Amino acid sequence: MVSRRNILAFSAALLVVASIVPAGAFSFQSYDKAVVEKAINSGASVVVHVYAPWCLQCRAQASILSELAGDKHLDHVKFFKVDYDGQKSIADALGAPRSTLIAYKGGKEVARMSWGTSQEDVMKVLQAAS
Repeated sequence: MVSRRNILAFSAALLVVASIVPAGAFSFQSYDKAVVEKAINSGASVVVHVYAPWCLQCRAQASILSELAGDKHLDHVKFFKVDYDGQKSIADALGAPRSTLIAYKGGKEVARMSWGTSQEDVMKVLQAAS
């Protein structure tokens, strides 16, 4: 039986969750070659993160990206994540070691950074894409 108390508690929980995730926050999609190529070829701004969960530099980059998720200047950028361990052939095809960010804009690569862990390093790539 659904009571008024349960409905109110559920509504309150939804409000809390909605306030945690910033409006317009970007999120990473899993890398799918056809989807990414279509986005790049359309001229869209695209950022690809080659990531391994055990990689300290990757996690540092992911933390910085997470802090920037609410930046409205990045709302139009499409973000994709390559699983370095599970999608090794894609990482190889991109010529990217783990802990790499690649920015595309206007159908071409405009920035690339590997191993950088400062906010400045990450921002340079994001700014090139936006």
